[in-house]
Amino acid sequence: MVRSVRWLVAVAAAVVTFVVCLWGARLVVWGWLPAGDAERWGVAAAFAAVAAGAVGMAVGWWAGREPPAEEREGGGSVEGEATGHGWVDQVRGHRGGPGGAVPDDLRLNAKASEYGQVRQTGGDDHTGGGRGSR
Repeated sequence: MVRSVRWLVAVAAAVVTFVVCLWGARLVVWGWLPAGDAERWGVAAAFAAVAAGAVGMAVGWWAGREPPAEEREGGGSVEGEATGHGWVDQVRGHRGGPGGAVPDDLRLNAKASEYGQVRQTGGDDHTGGGRGSR
């Protein structure tokens, strides 16, 4: 779920909690509540604010958390393996000149064995890339 939608759900949950608790506290008649109308509204509003704050903190944690890499837009994983005299060249950004959008979260994962070589670049690669650029 997109972060903005999660925050919309969190705010809506807190507002609904406030309204329901304010309405409920005004309807319930308990002997310990103040007799005056203004004081009853004050107690009801304070109760509703505390309840909405508790709900807001719980859903706020959920709304503000970072989604797992699989759920992020533009994220992903690139894997490679070099064996023998093989070569793996991974670039997170663009090779050579400017390009389009770069993924926000990309995991580069490569293994080399025997005489294999791995080259990983975390951003744009302006060296020309490839095996002969060393």
